[in-house]
Amino acid sequence: MREDLGVSSFRVVVLASGSGTNLQAILDQLHGHDLVEVVGVGSDKAEAGALERGRRAGVDTAIFAAAEFVDRAARDEAIGDWIESLAADLVVLAGYMQLLSPAFVARFRNRVVNIHPALLPSFPGLDAIGQALAAGVETTGVTVHFVDEGVDTGPVIAQREVPVPAGMRREELEAAVHAVEHELYPEAIRIIAEGRVRIDPSDPRKVAINHPMNSEPATDTQQESLGDGQVRVRRALVSVSDKTGIADFAKGLAALGVEILSTGGTATALREAGIEVVDVSEFTGQEEILGGRVKTLHPRLHAALLARRGDPEHVATLEREGIEPIDLVCVNLYPFEQTVAAADVTHDVAIENIDIGGPTMIRAAAKNHESVAVIVKPESYDAVLAELEESGGEVSAATRHWLANEALAQTARYDAAISRWFSMEYEDFPEHLAVAYEKVLDLSYGENPHQRAALYSESGLRTHILSRTSKLHGRALSFNNVLDLDSARSLVDDFEQPACVIVKHNNPCGVAIGADALEAYLKALACDPVSAYGGVIALNRPIGRELAEKLHENFVEVLSAPGYEDGALDVLTQKEAIRILCEEERREADPRERDVKRVEGGLLIQDRDGEPEPREIMEAVTGNQPSEEQWRDMLFAWTVSRRVRSNAIVIAKGGATLGIGAGQMSRVDSVRLAVEKCREARGPEADSLLSGSALASDAFFPFADGPELAIQAGTTAVIQPGGSKRDGEVIEACEGAGVAMVFTKHRHFRH
Repeated sequence: MREDLGVSSFRVVVLASGSGTNLQAILDQLHGHDLVEVVGVGSDKAEAGALERGRRAGVDTAIFAAAEFVDRAARDEAIGDWIESLAADLVVLAGYMQLLSPAFVARFRNRVVNIHPALLPSFPGLDAIGQALAAGVETTGVTVHFVDEGVDTGPVIAQREVPVPAGMRREELEAAVHAVEHELYPEAIRIIAEGRVRIDPSDPRKVAINHPMNSEPATDTQQESLGDGQVRVRRALVSVSDKTGIADFAKGLAALGVEILSTGGTATALREAGIEVVDVSEFTGQEEILGGRVKTLHPRLHAALLARRGDPEHVATLEREGIEPIDLVCVNLYPFEQTVAAADVTHDVAIENIDIGGPTMIRAAAKNHESVAVIVKPESYDAVLAELEESGGEVSAATRHWLANEALAQTARYDAAISRWFSMEYEDFPEHLAVAYEKVLDLSYGENPHQRAALYSESGLRTHILSRTSKLHGRALSFNNVLDLDSARSLVDDFEQPACVIVKHNNPCGVAIGADALEAYLKALACDPVSAYGGVIALNRPIGRELAEKLHENFVEVLSAPGYEDGALDVLTQKEAIRILCEEERREADPRERDVKRVEGGLLIQDRDGEPEPREIMEAVTGNQPSEEQWRDMLFAWTVSRRVRSNAIVIAKGGATLGIGAGQMSRVDSVRLAVEKCREARGPEADSLLSGSALASDAFFPFADGPELAIQAGTTAVIQPGGSKRDGEVIEACEGAGVAMVFTKHRHFRH
């Protein structure tokens, strides 16, 4: 921050040559937030879209066309003067397609960052995506790095992987990489602005990043409370089931002179990696027993974890017993959730995957976090090791507290999974319900912009709404986006034929099946094109270029499909706002999942509504037996009605909704609304479309007035649950009009 010039914000200048989608991500996520301000957008091209984005954001813009300068050095000198006039702290290259002169790099040493579409040092230079595809790699990614005099050779600040599935097309990979860029670049700039990025003066190629909770200066004293400071790590206990990254982490600890204790398979893996290890049995003086069930449950080990270093009595006890304290615990647990998720798991196998020693060590270390750091996730290794290296082997109080929070959440989740598995053997709705959730995604906002929101997945279930789904393009998802996406996907998954569902405010406003995805979309859109504006659209077939062009004609909030054919994404990504999702795997409902609704002070939990009823259990209750064509229309309308808010009425014909009446307090009003919606959308052709249509009602008709209103509009087939005291009157009204009616015998309220 340029406090010398009276400037309190962290000031960023962006250089870009193209449309500026990375700039837009920076503007959306950082500009005006957390004291970060974009103060300038510069380009070498007058027509660059980035300049217009800057102007719309009220940011100063400048053009430095090559033709206006005698050489590159003169141009870069002018750019540098402009940057300095804006008192910029950081220069961000966002698709700036000009090489910077050595003088410019030296002038702004360690103040210029770039983003590259590969995991450097792999695939530097131009066409990194093409290089990755040609090399046949399974994973590529994105790198944010400082700029030096070389090409993509500067110190790396942050990297994130992007999977490259077999057969992935270039445009799909480009879209996936760009989506990651739009997340990673603002994150990297934010940590730079927070002062958490440091260049090692002894090794300018090395970047260190402080833990987000670590803002305290290092001290060299042992402390006895959270706020008192650092703990020096001299001895670590490492025992993990998931060995991802553990060898590198342990090597880093060993390089700092940390003694490593370990057990079983972890000790073997570390020794194979060339790391010196002390067996826990040597530390405790007790060999493991009961076939490995008892390894770490020993007073000497737990005294080393639980002793308070600031308590003279505890310290004296350790000295008397000859116990050396343990300062860091790195433990993760037997994979119980993954084990019981297997369909063929036996009771004995599940029981043996209940970890005892691991949770005990984690809880002990977390309880004593004033003296011990506890790590339960491989994702934490790099941050903790970086802090240790930067501080000379110490971990701050704030970091220990955060790690303890993660650790206790992990054991709570583990215990909840075990409790849930046991309780399933006795009752579906147990006396005590222990459920754990894990955050999947921070959402841009809640149901309204002033509400914060996040998406969580229920631990132990095989899938969630965004699992096996790639976000290829667009803004961050909001609470309402995810809610509507769930409704759209739930309904489109009910169809085997090519289908399209358009949802607005958690209700379908157009649903259709067709010979292909294009026909299904056009039929669904025709139902209510006004409501479809700004809707969430789900299809169960890949999107081709022709369909993409039709979708591009309208404003779409979220688009979800199982794939995108050649050219489709080129069309769709012309609009920045549209959120494009690729669903890589069709989901089947997990039978263990319940439907949950929040009420004050608790939850309402029920079985999920299940699959649509088969035709075989339905009953034709009028003398006018439905034709096969009427059966098809009724079953289609019935399938849709199950996903419409009650009171729900769906009028359909030819595999497409004609009118949907949702959320009305009176069922006859829902019928009226469905008819009116059709007439508004179809105009003069509405009467001919309604003639011979089918109507579905999610619950019984209490009076004959609802069917009578639909019959007057042209409906000739009605499907409903039945069960009203006045069923006879409703049947009589349909009989008299020559209308076929079917009872499904199941109601499908949705509130």
